[in-house]
Amino acid sequence: MTTEVDALIARYLQDLESQLGDLPANRRQELLDEVHAHIAAARADLDLETEADVRTMLERLGDPADIAAEARERSGVQARPARPTTPWLEIATVVLLVIPFLGWILGAVLVWLSRLWTTRDKLIGTVAGLSWLLGGLGTVMVSAGGPVGQPGVDVGTTGSNPLELILVVAPLVLPVAAAIYLGLRLRRRAGAPAATG
Repeated sequence: MTTEVDALIARYLQDLESQLGDLPANRRQELLDEVHAHIAAARADLDLETEADVRTMLERLGDPADIAAEARERSGVQARPARPTTPWLEIATVVLLVIPFLGWILGAVLVWLSRLWTTRDKLIGTVAGLSWLLGGLGTVMVSAGGPVGQPGVDVGTTGSNPLELILVVAPLVLPVAAAIYLGLRLRRRAGAPAATG
């Protein structure tokens, strides 16, 4: 439970930091420290730190966008222009993940440049993008003189050993699956502000 609660708080603080991006660095850090201290004090007051209790605590604290708007108003900072509605970096990442070899590598790199995906999403994109390593391993195993497994067992010339099959097919399936997953996550994350605005 603690990891879920920690992830919830980390996401809240990350959203707040993102919303405060147009404030001067010292004011931004001061506000983040205040909110972090408030969260720590509120967590200490909880008897049982359930996810529901932490969500309620964060709701009482306020929406990161509202906190940032109030801080901008007090600091006399103009609100930054709205974020472009089309997340081109993320779309390019999803497309590159389904293009073999160089596309997979570039997709694995670009996924980490995005601010819309979570760390878990980025790890999924990276593993899928670098799955060509599995294909190379499978090719080496097949070309090294036969199947991996029990010596002397002939499984035919088609390489029907399940491990070899996985190592050859995984690099084709994993990037497509990751691209679909990231595309769905992107649609949900990018679509959320438009729905509320």
